[in-house]
Amino acid sequence: MAVTFTQGHVAPLFQEFADDARAHATQEPLGHSEAKLTVPEGEQEAIFNLWAAPDGQADLHVWLAKPGTYHVDGADRPNFFEVTTIMAGACTAEEEGHEPVALKPGDTYVMRPGWTGDWVVTEYVEKSFTWVYVDR
Repeated sequence: MAVTFTQGHVAPLFQEFADDARAHATQEPLGHSEAKLTVPEGEQEAIFNLWAAPDGQADLHVWLAKPGTYHVDGADRPNFFEVTTIMAGACTAEEEGHEPVALKPGDTYVMRPGWTGDWVVTEYVEKSFTWVYVDR
């Protein structure tokens, strides 16, 4: 089951994780780059890995995608939640067996371990997402 939140809302389910992440966060800045993240010429999508927790329990990424349909196979993601925030563009998360969820900038969407379905991108999308591992 997917869960959606509006901007600024933190679900109690993830509050403990957020508190723990803050307590164990590195004091090192992530750094700053003038480089603009873009989808490479001839490609439809790109993923940029930005950060990984020292204990391996979480990763932070950015996904950029041109309009199209992108299938996600739950068999490839059995042991982590994905917490996604749409930064730009428009898309729909269509989990198999559930109603589609339209997403726009500022929306947050949570995918459970094993989530299977499609991301239907209708307008070039920039999304940040964190994988939170439950069995690693």
